Amino acid sequence: MYLCRVSNIKNSLNDMNNKLLNPWALDSDGKLVNAETAERGQQYSCPVCHELLTLCKKGSGPNARRDHFKHRSDSHCPGPTESDIHRLAKEGMFNIIRSAIENQQEIPIVWTCPECGMDFQANLIKKAKSVEIEKDLGTSRPDIALLDENGKVIVAVEIVYTHEPTKTTSEFYDEQNIVLVRYVFHSIEECNFLHAKLKFPDSVNLCFNLSCPSCQSMPFPRKLAPLSKEENKIYGFAVGVELPFFDYPFIGLPFNDQTIQDVHQFVQQHCPQYRLHFKKEQIPHVLFVRPQTQPKPVNPRSLYRGNPFAPTPLEKAQKQERRKNAIKANYAKMSKRTKKSGGKRRK
Repeated sequence: MYLCRVSNIKNSLNDMNNKLLNPWALDSDGKLVNAETAERGQQYSCPVCHELLTLCKKGSGPNARRDHFKHRSDSHCPGPTESDIHRLAKEGMFNIIRSAIENQQEIPIVWTCPECGMDFQANLIKKAKSVEIEKDLGTSRPDIALLDENGKVIVAVEIVYTHEPTKTTSEFYDEQNIVLVRYVFHSIEECNFLHAKLKFPDSVNLCFNLSCPSCQSMPFPRKLAPLSKEENKIYGFAVGVELPFFDYPFIGLPFNDQTIQDVHQFVQQHCPQYRLHFKKEQIPHVLFVRPQTQPKPVNPRSLYRGNPFAPTPLEKAQKQERRKNAIKANYAKMSKRTKKSGGKRRK
């Protein structure tokens, strides 16, 4: 009975600490600040109850607690609600992504395709030039939107605490060729490790495995990519898609009738000196091109003789003269050897 009461007291104290401890706070300008990056001597308030908080830095011991903001002992803060946890995670990730874009840093992410089970890695902000929070797209309003240099949304970051994105929202992202990156939060404690959380999204609606069923139904538009080792020297064509995680098109998709027609049209307009080389009975992943071979120059002698490489009468006479001279030189050499040996036959 005593042990049960002690365990109940400990559980109640832990619950109270979880409610009163915050990894995030608002500074004097109303901006969200993490306890790890907060500085002493500043004034911070609770983002839930707006009471003043005390910054507590962890010690150097093995059992030291993490950095946190602490309420006063007489505080009646109810703790973060569902909307508060969602807002803290959203604003915290937004600040990290915005800082990385401004400082030209990378945010590597790793995810697993649910269809084929393969792991992939990419840079979340590879082509992102700006980031907005709660951007209105009409049908949907992503928590964090990454925009390219033209102001087009290329990546939508959705933060899930209890409510998943609707089916209409997911279909809208597919229709607009927007990559959906989804993060699932389970508690307020995860808001204190947003840098690590960003690296491992729970799902990404993108797969790079060409044999995966999801790749065959990839919603992104196909693009014809000329392959060239040097400028103006094309050696082939491939079909790929433009993705926000790479500077170059993701190539390797199989050709269809429309893309083959596009290749023929491109070759006729831009490089007529090339011709296509592929097997029609196979569905190629790359169409190779070869330069048009120049015809051999016409030999004038072929105009009046059947064999253009037959020697002329003059060439025949010169050849006979050279043969006679060679025979005379050989006889002279043999007679010289006979006189030197005294007319005797050599053994």
